[in-house]
Formats: sequence, structure tokens, C-alpha cells
Amino acid sequence: MLRIIRRNLNVPTAVAVVALVFAMTGGAFAAKDYATGSKQSSGKRGPKGPKGKPGPQGPQGPKGDTGPKGDKGDTGPQGPKGDTGDPWTAGGFLPSGKSLGGTWVAGVGPEILPGKGAAAASISFGIPLTAPPTIVIVKKGQEGTEHAAECPGSLAVPLAAKGNLCLYTAQETGLELQSAIPAPVGAIISYLGTPGTGDAGTWAVTAP
Repeated sequence: MLRIIRRNLNVPTAVAVVALVFAMTGGAFAAKDYATGSKQSSGKRGPKGPKGKPGPQGPQGPKGDTGPKGDKGDTGPQGPKGDTGDPWTAGGFLPSGKSLGGTWVAGVGPEILPGKGAAAASISFGIPLTAPPTIVIVKKGQEGTEHAAECPGSLAVPLAAKGNLCLYTAQETGLELQSAIPAPVGAIISYLGTPGTGDAGTWAVTAP
């Protein structure tokens, strides 16, 4: 067969043979690639594009359940002691050497003993003292002579030395002093006397 091809070989015949071989070979390659699914070469990946703008905010979700109550914390340290408050405001004390004054009345009530009834004078300071005062009673007409050191004032101008509560009587009806109970906020003085009578007067107290 090769002798026949060489004998009849010329230019048109050679071209035809080459074309036939190429067609057959290329078709076989294409068929092989398609059948086996061999991976074809891909091109180079391009650069990453810019980040897009954020979308609109979504609606607010429902409120969550309340969490469990936490444990009680430790007690903090005690703070420093504050300054002494103004004595002329609530909670303050009357300063040492300062005075307060007013009036008092003791009326004798019904008879509790033969010919005697009870009476009491209640005095309130308004601003408390740091300690109870000593109670001193100055009878009418004895100002300046009776207890002058503790009570140097008078019925019209009641005065008291430091640490004293002075009661100046305006009249004498024979009241008998039973007891005198002093306190930082005031005092109670109890008497016995003739029912229907009583005493009255002025008072002064000076803080110790």
C-alpha cells in the first residue's frame, strides 16, 4: 500500500492526507476531553471589588425577660464624722453660754389630800441642751437676794447662770414644791397647794 501512496504522491494528495490526519486527531482529542471531563485551565482571578454600603437598620426586637436578682453587696466603709450642725436648726444643741426664756403656769387641781391639790408646771426649751440643767426657784420679792449667783435676773428680765434653769414666781399662794425633774429638752415641776389656786411666772435657762 505504501508503494501505491508513494507512486501517486503529489502536492494535492499530500495536503489532503495532512488535513485528514489533523481532522481525525483533533476530533479524537476533543472527544477524549469531553468524555473524561478533564479540568480546563481557568483565567487569573480579578481584583476584589469595593465594600458596599450598609443596609438600613432593622426593626427593634422584643424586650428580653428580666434577669434574676443579684446578691446583696457588702456594706461600705463608714464615712468620716460630719461637722457639728447649726444649733439654731433642727437637731442642733443650744451652744454653751446661750440662753432661752419664757413663761410658766402651775394651777392646782381638785383635792387629792385633805385641803391639798396637785399642780405642775411644764417647761419646754425648744432647742435641747447637752445636759440637764439645775432647777432653781426664785420667789416673788426675793430677786437679787435669793439665789442671786445662779439667777441674777428678775421676773421682768429672767436670767440664768450657765447650767441653771431659773423660775421666777409672779405670785405666792402657798404652793409646796414636791419635785423638779430636769431634762435636756425641758423640765416638770410638781407642787401641792390649795385647790383653785396657782402660781405663774417667767423662766430662763442657760446652756452649760
